[in-house]
Amino acid sequence: MKKLFKILILFTITFTLFACSKKNNVSNTNKIEKTEETTASAIKLTEMPIDNLDFQTMEIMDGKIIKSEEFYKDKPITLVNVWGTFCGPCKEEMPDLAKLYETYKDKVNFLGVVADTNANMDTNVEEAQKIIKESGVNYINIMPNPTMEDNLANITAIPTTFFVNSEGKILGGFVGKADKDGLAATIEKVIEENK
Repeated sequence: MKKLFKILILFTITFTLFACSKKNNVSNTNKIEKTEETTASAIKLTEMPIDNLDFQTMEIMDGKIIKSEEFYKDKPITLVNVWGTFCGPCKEEMPDLAKLYETYKDKVNFLGVVADTNANMDTNVEEAQKIIKESGVNYINIMPNPTMEDNLANITAIPTTFFVNSEGKILGGFVGKADKDGLAATIEKVIEENK
């Protein structure tokens, strides 16, 4: 069973590497078009390949235990960003996510899920901690544990960002690196729609 899971993870990481590099090329093309826009528009959210993301796992910076049911209830909306230490677009968007967290932390929870680490703290933890510090991220980032791995296996490309309500229901999301203004407009829209 563990060998099958490791093979699935390797397949997912391999596929994700391709997706990351492909997304990076697309985002560079879109940068030219986006600079011509004068106002930010919300990102269209789509259905996610998972229904929920329940967890009880460790926070990557201090090892504190984080439980989904407590975390989600803290605010009406949680932004979840699934990223990896190997993913260029993931690392590029993190400073913007850090700034958006500072702007919206009174209204929205932010949660990072470092897909290529694990709760045994034996894979990529130091690299993830370094990326988090260098990006100025102050929101919680967690490591997958066995209860999360089945759900994360359904996410085939990263970064993937989605929104969860206070009951733990996934409201929708998107795949790929987001620009700060578009994501801010999306956060505003999700807050308004879920009052």
